[in-house]
Amino acid sequence: MHLHEWHWPVESPRGAIALVHGAGEHCGRYEHVAKWLNGASYAVLGQDLPGLGRSPGLRGHIDRFDDYLPVVDAIRDRLSELYRGVPQFLYGHSMGGLIAVRWLQSHPEAQGLQGVVLTSPSLDLSLPVSPALRRIAGALERIAPTLRISPEIPPQAVSRHPEVVASYGSDPLVVRKSTVRWAMEFQRGMEAARSSPAEFPAPTLILQAGDDKLVSPAATRTFAERLHAPRKEYRAFDGYYHELHNEPERDEILGIITAFLDSTLAAPANPA
Repeated sequence: MHLHEWHWPVESPRGAIALVHGAGEHCGRYEHVAKWLNGASYAVLGQDLPGLGRSPGLRGHIDRFDDYLPVVDAIRDRLSELYRGVPQFLYGHSMGGLIAVRWLQSHPEAQGLQGVVLTSPSLDLSLPVSPALRRIAGALERIAPTLRISPEIPPQAVSRHPEVVASYGSDPLVVRKSTVRWAMEFQRGMEAARSSPAEFPAPTLILQAGDDKLVSPAATRTFAERLHAPRKEYRAFDGYYHELHNEPERDEILGIITAFLDSTLAAPANPA
């Protein structure tokens, strides 16, 4: 499957960033993030996930959550082609953060990876799914896995910035509904991330919105506490909503991310 690519290049970059976006959205919503990072001499490349954004595939559907993981390999391979020998970073937000976690748990060597950035990673939901609803969804999954279900992300939950809320609500590329199979696989992906070993081979920065309406800040904190990495930083931001990079204080968040990236370049790259 040929996924739609978004590339924000710079000449002679100090680092190259593999961007993994969140559920229902697309990489185009990270234009301002990429431009900020470009200004610090980092190239950025991402691909819209299968069934999302401009990529092909049944809208809002995945057969297995782990089907997302090869996208990380594909982005890193493209960065290696475009920027041979340039240090690579992995940056995942929300479900993209969960994909990054599962990819790292599946690739403990992660050769050549200089650092990891996770923002509000989806490790559990802020409002857990009831056992009764899980049973109903499980039954529907067996008989109609591609049935679309209604619970979409409320625009007001993503950010406190009114322009972001309006833009998200009117974005024609945002997928509003998912399939039953996607919902169940998303739950399985989060459960696997929480139950699998948390050992990353590269320095890791985890930033979590303190007033997250979508994912559980407590689950992120617990994961950060048990994570083993050459260096790790965890910061929570009281009162901030889910998309930290789209909050009114976005410059603060992007400055923290840039400072982390800069700090890792002084350390030796992860060996093959």
